[in-house]
Amino acid sequence: MRDVQGILEEVKELALKAGSFIADQRQHFDVSKVESKHSHDYVSYVDKGCEEMIVARLKEILPEAGFITEEKTTEQKEESTNLFWVVDPLDGTTNFIHDLAPYCVCIALRNKTDILLGVVYEVTRQELYSAAKGMGAYLNGKPIHVSRLTDLDQALVMIGYPYNAEGFRQFCLNLTGQLYGHCASIRSNGSAEGELCYLAAGKIDAYVESFIQPWDVAAGACILLEAGGKISDYDGTDEQWESGRQVVATNGWLHEAMLQEIQKARP
Repeated sequence: MRDVQGILEEVKELALKAGSFIADQRQHFDVSKVESKHSHDYVSYVDKGCEEMIVARLKEILPEAGFITEEKTTEQKEESTNLFWVVDPLDGTTNFIHDLAPYCVCIALRNKTDILLGVVYEVTRQELYSAAKGMGAYLNGKPIHVSRLTDLDQALVMIGYPYNAEGFRQFCLNLTGQLYGHCASIRSNGSAEGELCYLAAGKIDAYVESFIQPWDVAAGACILLEAGGKISDYDGTDEQWESGRQVVATNGWLHEAMLQEIQKARP
């Protein structure tokens, strides 16, 4: 494989180009063309067009790599593929449709055991987050690090709301009830990758969600880990977070405290 740093620079350029396309489309977006994948889960022609652009360029950057993409505009990876791109062309589609921040372009490269690099471009704030394994995390070219907060009572926590409302509702209500009034505040911004990047940059201190997908976490997880943070499933292991089924991410200092709250909240 080519040098990871060189690949990262090309992916950053691609993310900026894709973000520019999204921002331009938002100026004359036709909401009547929005499609529904299933209940309350939407896709637009912008998602698909952006993914096609990203996939075409990634095939040039690393021809041997396979793909896992949200909109499945290309053949998905086979088990024999060692390297593959994980792509969410527009994370936060509902925000985009309603002209609300944030929404992001998300690209990760991984092999069967590790995420090698991650790039997330938050379009509305023009924030380019990037990382490569062992090389640190960056926001618009400047190093970033998670917060050093150690007291959950002072923490700003984000809880995501996945489309599987029936599977998540009781846990979410329990967790919100436990944390409300016992942390600095609770937020949800509608972009899982955006929340992981905000955590990496020290803007928030913890994030929890369930029932999302690999493309919702791969790039942001790489950036978070390189920024000194921690990510796991609800049992504190690696078993389920990479699939997106259970994700708890923190600055590391608060991880055990969040796991304790999660155990109490589980139905």
